[in-house]
Amino acid sequence: MDNNFAGSLIVFEGLDGSGTTTQAGLLADYLKEKGHEVLKVEEPGGTSLGRKVRDLLLEDHGMDIRPLSELFLYEVSRAQLVREKIIPELEKGNVIISDRFAASSVAYQGHGRGIPIDVVKRLNDIALNGVEPNATIFLDIDLEERERRGSGQKPDRIEKEAREFYRRVREGYLEEIRSMDEAVLIDGTLPKDEISRRVISELETELL
Repeated sequence: MDNNFAGSLIVFEGLDGSGTTTQAGLLADYLKEKGHEVLKVEEPGGTSLGRKVRDLLLEDHGMDIRPLSELFLYEVSRAQLVREKIIPELEKGNVIISDRFAASSVAYQGHGRGIPIDVVKRLNDIALNGVEPNATIFLDIDLEERERRGSGQKPDRIEKEAREFYRRVREGYLEEIRSMDEAVLIDGTLPKDEISRRVISELETELL
């Protein structure tokens, strides 16, 4: 995907527990060693406003956040991140690595919550302001693996959702990823070093 920016935006997507945070960090370290200027961000979050939104979305404050309200909160965080951090870094020619991005709203709020996909994508378009990933890495794990990895950990507000919710999210992710020319699907159950090698191999020809 050509952003018409000098820099590159690389996004990691996947179910909770799929390893997006770990792989985003490993790629950032690799690129820094190669001499790239790298900014690593997360969604929701990445800015002062985004971190406050993240707390509202993920911490259980006892509020009944309705699906459309949840989507708007994600878009608030996304719009701020794009304008405050991502566009300036892209214009400088730097690499931005994002732990989740717009496809997560299609999967979670669209397929998971049942908000019409065209509504989610219209709001994404407004928030993104023309920015699209140069590459999206989807780390795929099944529902059993997600539950195994989350066992013994305190779940956030969304991680408390039932298996059926996550089944819809995973199917939505797979549908969305397969429609994206710049997306790469990787088995998220592989050892983390092997996943990292595959990510670098996929990216180095065109981006690195």
